[in-house]
Amino acid sequence: MVIAFLNHKERNITEIYCIGHVMGTIIVTILFLWTHILVVSCVSFVGKLEDVSAIEGQQAVLSCFISEDVVNAVSWWKGLSKLADLNENIKTEKARMSMSSLTVPFGEMRMYSLMILDVTLTDEGDYHCRLQENENIRSGTAHLTVLQIPSSDYPQCIVFGESFIVGSTITLSCVSELIKPPVELNWMRDDGTIITSNVRSNVWGKLVYTNLTFNAKKADNKHTFTCKQSSHVRQQPDVAFCVVDNLNIYYKPVIKIQHTDVIYTGSDAILFCQSFANPPVKQYEWISQPMLDVNEYENDGQVFRLLQPTRKHNGTKITCTGKNVVGETSHTVVLYISEEKRNSNVHHGNTGGNSESDYEDENNMLLSDDLEDKTEISLYVVIIIIILVVIIVVVVVIIPVYYQCFCKTRTATDSSGREIYQPTVYYDTRDRVSNSGLYDRSLPRLPSTGHYGHWRHSFASQVPEDLDVQGYTYIGDRNNQNTL
Repeated sequence: MVIAFLNHKERNITEIYCIGHVMGTIIVTILFLWTHILVVSCVSFVGKLEDVSAIEGQQAVLSCFISEDVVNAVSWWKGLSKLADLNENIKTEKARMSMSSLTVPFGEMRMYSLMILDVTLTDEGDYHCRLQENENIRSGTAHLTVLQIPSSDYPQCIVFGESFIVGSTITLSCVSELIKPPVELNWMRDDGTIITSNVRSNVWGKLVYTNLTFNAKKADNKHTFTCKQSSHVRQQPDVAFCVVDNLNIYYKPVIKIQHTDVIYTGSDAILFCQSFANPPVKQYEWISQPMLDVNEYENDGQVFRLLQPTRKHNGTKITCTGKNVVGETSHTVVLYISEEKRNSNVHHGNTGGNSESDYEDENNMLLSDDLEDKTEISLYVVIIIIILVVIIVVVVVIIPVYYQCFCKTRTATDSSGREIYQPTVYYDTRDRVSNSGLYDRSLPRLPSTGHYGHWRHSFASQVPEDLDVQGYTYIGDRNNQNTL
């Protein structure tokens, strides 16, 4: 009975302990949840997330702020994909994305940042933060824009054709890649002027084309066009360019016959057919009107030689025609044949049908020319003589006089004409004892001989060289007597 009672009592105590433990656990859990709900209900995100731009291949940082200093309670999301949080440390391939938190010095806030390394085009989009305990508490969105730097392979210039005929259509195309933000392509002339007319841009696949279309002109031959590429992302926007140079424009020849204005009878006349063309002229054709006999001329491509012309050839028209693949052009000249000049000593007895009167005017003209030539020669001779006389006067007269008056140093002479030496420096006076045997008792005795000595005083000075009269004076003092 006692044993049964004791067993019954222990069982009741055990049941009471179990019930108490369960109730305590429930109460603690309720208190924890209530406290956490109160804390969570007070937490919210602060401010609006800022949009971010990043260059492809570099890094981007996005940040959000929460009102309470709640550690390890926030995660970053892109759309429906969770990117990173501090607890689970979720990271993408090659650990490009990571998350960090920092308490803001001012106010009770905490900043949560998402860092993306080596940004790619696929990273562009909208990002937001979430409170992990309550997914309904989330921040606004921040948009990440990925910017691209133009590749060094672009731009590229394309010419649709190797050569163009004047008047045909030329299309120059400048090609670059289609990126964000789009690059700007501009065609420019040699002088740096931007071409705005006849320029059109279009997109084909992942490339963008800026085409310049114009009609070929002769002046465009060997011309240069430059396409410059600029971008807002590039630090130096205008360093990328491509060039189309040495445009090959075909045009028909420009012909001009070169020859002397006057052709004299009996002297062969040479006519040269000068041409400017692209491509060069390959065929030249000479035509005369009236037509010349085959033995009266020689034709060798660009050169036409009229053999021994006579007065009958005066007024003959010579035409040169040059041809290339574009077309042909001609130029015509009229020959003027003049009688050949004759010397004044030519005998007129046998003139072959020409009378003396035919040459009278010509001889008078020759005589007049000779007189004019002689007059010109005489004038030149007079001028040359005057110049020579002036030079001789300057060299022989003026220069020696100038040297004699201003440059040469004058010397002093005595009455006999002998030059007196003039010292160039002053020297100090000197006193000494004379050994002439004359004594001055007013002076002390000499220590060596015990006799009275005669003291002598001498001096000299420089004489100015610009004096009209020069000379020297010697003054001596001997026994209180002055001598000159």
